[in-house]
Amino acid sequence: NRAITDIYEPGSTFKIIVGAAAIEEGIVKLDTKFDCSKGAISVGRSIIHDAHKHGVLTFKEVIQKSSNVGSTMIGMQLGREGVYKYAKRFGFGEKTGIDLPGEVSGWIRLPEKWSAGSIGAISIGQEVAVTPLQILRAYSAIANGGVLVTPHVVSEIRSPDDVPVYSFNYKENKRAVSKRTAEIFKDILKIVAEEDGTGKSASVEGNHVAGKTGTAQIIDPRTKRYSKEKYVGSFVGFVPADNPMIAMIVVIYEPKGQIYGGVVAAPVFREIAKQSLSYLNVPREDVGEKNILVVERR
Repeated sequence: NRAITDIYEPGSTFKIIVGAAAIEEGIVKLDTKFDCSKGAISVGRSIIHDAHKHGVLTFKEVIQKSSNVGSTMIGMQLGREGVYKYAKRFGFGEKTGIDLPGEVSGWIRLPEKWSAGSIGAISIGQEVAVTPLQILRAYSAIANGGVLVTPHVVSEIRSPDDVPVYSFNYKENKRAVSKRTAEIFKDILKIVAEEDGTGKSASVEGNHVAGKTGTAQIIDPRTKRYSKEKYVGSFVGFVPADNPMIAMIVVIYEPKGQIYGGVVAAPVFREIAKQSLSYLNVPREDVGEKNILVVERR
C-alpha cells in the first residue's frame, strides 16, 4: 500500500507547514513583504533558486506562487526549532495511526542534526521523508479548522437495510494550528486561479477546490544528488473548499514525458473528485471551473 509504505520528499506541498507555522506564531501577516527579486538565496553551503524571479512578494503571494526563496526566508525567521515543532504538530516523522498494516513513520531529523543549509531545504520540502497519507493528513487539518485527525478505514457498521449497528468513537485528534490560521490557509488555497494556472486541470465544475501542486526531485542513488530526470508529481487538496467533504492526494512517481504535478496529477484529482462528489450527492455550488488556486515549484 504505497499510500502508507512509500516515502518521498514532498517538495512544494510541504510549504504550507512552514507558512502556517509563521502565521500561528505571529511572525508574519498576509501583507508581510519578502524580497525575492534575486531569484536565489544562500543558506549554508546551498543556494536555493526560484524557477522565475518574482520580485517583492507578500507572504500570501509567496505561498500562492510557491516561491522557494520566499519560503526559505519564512523558514529562517521561524528557525530550526520552530520549523521542527510544526512539522511534528502536523504529524510528520510519526505514523498516522491508520488501522492498516505496514505503515511507516517517515522521518525528519532532530534540529541539532541539521546542517547549516537544512533550514532552507526543509522549508521547501527537501530533507524530509513523508508518506502520501501524511501529506494528505496535514492538508486535512487545514480543511478541518486546524485539527489533525487520525485516519481510519471504517467509521461505522450498518445492517443490510442501512441501519447503523455500531459506530466507532474515534477521539485520537489533536490541534495542529488554530482555526484562524486554518481559515487563512483555506482562503489562500482556494483563490481563483488565472486562465493559465498550473492546477487548472484539477478544477471541478460546480465546486470550489482548494489545493496545491508539487513537483519534487528524486535523489539518484548512484550520485547521491538530485536527479535531473526523475521527479514526483503530485496534487493534494480538498473539495468543496468551504465545506470539505473529500480530501485527496494524487502522487505520480517518475512520470514519463511531462513531470509537473499540475499536468500529471491534477487531472486525476479532478476525475476522482467529480465521481466522488456525485456519489456522495454533494450539491453543486454556483461557481465556474476557474475557482481553484494551486501552487507549484518548478
